[in-house]
Amino acid sequence: MTTPVLETGEILLRPPEVADAQAIFTGWTSDPEATKFMRFSTHQSLADTVEWLTAEEENRTGNRVYAWLFTQKATGEVFGSGGLYWQEDQSMFELGFIIAKKYWNQGLTTRCAKAMISFARSELAPAAIFACHATANPASGKVLEKLGFAYRQSGRYTSVDGTRTFESKEYILYPGN
Repeated sequence: MTTPVLETGEILLRPPEVADAQAIFTGWTSDPEATKFMRFSTHQSLADTVEWLTAEEENRTGNRVYAWLFTQKATGEVFGSGGLYWQEDQSMFELGFIIAKKYWNQGLTTRCAKAMISFARSELAPAAIFACHATANPASGKVLEKLGFAYRQSGRYTSVDGTRTFESKEYILYPGN
């Protein structure tokens, strides 16, 4: 299934494109504070962001990755990204998100995540959705709790490049929550 465009109030969630690279790099992928707990490393150059976006474009028509950019409808400004990523070891989709620091604590992540969850429930019909956050990043835990996720257990995750490991809290969202 091709990743669809989603809407929620003043926010448009749309598939990412390489043409968005500069705005994304400037907005959050190059920000060490915004990327501190992400599985990907802080992007050191625009080429890093282009490489990521190229992979996202290639995954757009599969059935294991659904990625979106979070965009202000009124201005067209991109302010974050997120998605649903099939995790074989969990046998379910994992919800993930990141937003630019200037948009923190405004409820935007929760609204975007609700749209992604709604899509998952209506189009993918998962038995459950998995999510986790670094224990040192309780703000993401608050978002997950607002969305109805229930704490499952402590865990850990490692960055894609294997250089960082994070103690984490794991959550699950069942249908009806």
